[in-house]
Amino acid sequence: MRCPEHNVEYQTVKTTYEQHGVILKEVKALRCPVDGEELFTLEQAEAIRQRIVTLSPRLKLKRKITRAGGKPSIYLPPEIVKQADLRIGQEVTVYLADKHKIVIEAAE
Repeated sequence: MRCPEHNVEYQTVKTTYEQHGVILKEVKALRCPVDGEELFTLEQAEAIRQRIVTLSPRLKLKRKITRAGGKPSIYLPPEIVKQADLRIGQEVTVYLADKHKIVIEAAE
């Protein structure tokens, strides 16, 4: 498949895709080698949709911010900890992805 703007062959790459708070890593995409624009074929988009449908109901849960030791805290359900391959006592990195999204990742 060729990039119509630059008339070059797209490169097949693996990228990270985020939708509704679900982050998918190693997603196949096509990338223009000139400007880096990424796009998905219909088959790739359908594979992404299926992965998100599979993950979304299990991973998106509402929680209230409570207090523990006088500080704001959020309870992480065991199924989230297990699916994220985390364990008690493990260090994590917490950051704001944007004004309304907090990300928790295993520290490297």
